Amino acid sequence: MTAAHRQRLVRYLGIWAAWLAVAVVTAFQTYAAGFAGGPKLALGQALVNGLIWYSAWAALTPGVVSVARAFADERRLGRLLAIHLAFGLLFAVLHAALYSVVNAMIYVRTPWAPWSNALLITKLATSIHVHLMIYAILVAIVLGARAYRMMRDREVAAARLEAQLAAAETAALRAQLQPHFLFNTLNAISALVPDDPIVAQRLIARLGDLLRLSIDKRRSQRSALADELDFTDTYLAIEEARLGERLRIVRDIAAGLETVQVPALLLQPLVENAVRHGIAPLIDGGTLTIEAKPAGDMLRISIADDGKGAGAIREGVGLGNARLRLRHLYGERQSLEIDTAPGEGFRVIIQVPR
Repeated sequence: MTAAHRQRLVRYLGIWAAWLAVAVVTAFQTYAAGFAGGPKLALGQALVNGLIWYSAWAALTPGVVSVARAFADERRLGRLLAIHLAFGLLFAVLHAALYSVVNAMIYVRTPWAPWSNALLITKLATSIHVHLMIYAILVAIVLGARAYRMMRDREVAAARLEAQLAAAETAALRAQLQPHFLFNTLNAISALVPDDPIVAQRLIARLGDLLRLSIDKRRSQRSALADELDFTDTYLAIEEARLGERLRIVRDIAAGLETVQVPALLLQPLVENAVRHGIAPLIDGGTLTIEAKPAGDMLRISIADDGKGAGAIREGVGLGNARLRLRHLYGERQSLEIDTAPGEGFRVIIQVPR
């Protein structure tokens, strides 16, 4: 027996155990009611009657669960109520029929339990409201359990995203604190001190801003595109000072996209990859192009360099983290595509919902 079959069997036995408990409690209540002026039944007969009644519901419960799950995503309240009213009546008839058949099999020689439709009609006439309430309770339990699972899954996904965001922040800080990066940046600044101290001071401030933004604990999972571009520009200002005319930057950002939410700390690592691996190794440098444009109901972001390119794509921490976070944030409504070839630069295209 496979694990799935065992789980299904345990679930089915749990349903029967729950209804058995209800049947026993109800039987004792019926028996006790006889001492308070109600119909007097022997405890054994009360148990048998309760078991017949609730066993029928135990047999029908998997069907109710299937119906509740099948229409769980229906958002039109009127249609949902009509569907469940129809199925509630159907299960009421099925329960009455099942109860009548089992009851007649047990009490076949008893005048009040004949093999006829008399008992079926009696039960439908007197208990249909009870059946509808039981059906509604079962549906509510299924939908409540489903809502709880979805909430728990969202909490787990949110915790995972927080961990990934923390990893992205740590990676950004670690990248900026690399001795090679700091050495080159400080050299570029020190070279400017005698001739242009104002620019040198500005770059020192930029470096401080970059480090501060990298570890900003208030940064959420998403941020506005304008904020991400500002963060990226802070990094590029330092690289422009370090590489000089070897780094040429083209920005093509369509108007009206400034407030669109994108994953936090998504662009800067990709821009850094383009500068460090595509442009900086070339003697003549190259051009970095950053584009953001609408594409239907999606935002299309492109980061490209005209550097040396690559024959094979190797996804490091930056690309791998970006792809994973996009998948967790947007599911299938996102894409990350890479286009490269030797001598033809490197382009990363990201699409996310607007």
